[in-house]
Amino acid sequence: MPNDDQREYWNEQAGPKWVEHQARLDIMLAPVDSVLINAADPKAGQRMLDIGCGTGAISEKLADQGAVVTGIDLSETMITGAQFRASDNLVFQTADAGKFSSDVPFASAVSRFGVMFFDDPYAAFANIHSSLEPGGKIIFVCWQAPNRNSWAAVPAMAIESLLEEAPPADPHAPGPFAFADPDRITDILGKAGFHNISIEEHDIPIMLSSSSLDDATDFSCQIGPGSRAMTKLGEADKPKARNAIREALSQHVAENGSVTMDGGVWLVTAHAYRP
Repeated sequence: MPNDDQREYWNEQAGPKWVEHQARLDIMLAPVDSVLINAADPKAGQRMLDIGCGTGAISEKLADQGAVVTGIDLSETMITGAQFRASDNLVFQTADAGKFSSDVPFASAVSRFGVMFFDDPYAAFANIHSSLEPGGKIIFVCWQAPNRNSWAAVPAMAIESLLEEAPPADPHAPGPFAFADPDRITDILGKAGFHNISIEEHDIPIMLSSSSLDDATDFSCQIGPGSRAMTKLGEADKPKARNAIREALSQHVAENGSVTMDGGVWLVTAHAYRP
């Protein structure tokens, strides 16, 4: 999707669901947060930019450690949902990372799954680079390939037979897996002016539900690639899609009823270079 389509999608379709499930998503993604926050290593008084901040969980955790944080997101819906976290050292604003500017540079920029949706990632990262102090850092997490993320791939694949045939998707198109290829990440960051690029692999279990298969099914029908695929279905096919997702997830139910699946992320860090 180009940015205008992303803005519409995250304002009108995905955004309201993320706001509704904010507390649950905070718990589900907490293991990812730990990886990111540890790498970001926020310091008291340090100016930090949270890119694609969503409902603000990462921004809040950085601010809790004393950093002075600005959280930006393309989605006004998500920014509205984040405002309850605002404080003296934490502000949120609706902004496009490819166009955002600040009079005072940031010591670092962070992102939890907010950078894979740029329609022009080369331009967006060049703009982020210009917002950083010389030697400032960017630290972000992004999803590895779908085959390393069964929590997302299994529901999406379960309903493939209900969708109209379409040409193969561009793996680099804006979307959750656009940065699955680490060589592409290195190329984008390097051309944007970053150096000392590091990409680390992290396996993160993703708990879709702590209680039941039906709960995991309902959640997967509202959040993630499976839910996005369901938007392409007519109303008559949506119950079929739910049943197909439920059947696929049934293979992953633990004895206590919880549903936890594999997740894989890249932790990316790099430094801004100034000649």
